[in-house]
Amino acid sequence: MSDSNGIDIREWLQQKISIESGNPIELISMDAEFESFKLDSLSLLSISYDLENEVNIEITPSDLTEFNTINKLSRWIETKK
Repeated sequence: MSDSNGIDIREWLQQKISIESGNPIELISMDAEFESFKLDSLSLLSISYDLENEVNIEITPSDLTEFNTINKLSRWIETKK
């Protein structure tokens, strides 16, 4: 799912979660809950802030709790455009 800037939101999230969690990108499933990656609150804040800047939509750490997988969050972002 690409946004208007041409980035693939799912791939972007997969890479960002890999970096923040220290897990290899191959282990970041699109359907795994963010909680399973053992991300701390600072990591969730960093992800939401950076993603907000990428897609130009307000995204809060609580959005990552409500839309708790890469696929769910990507679909939600697509509906916000």
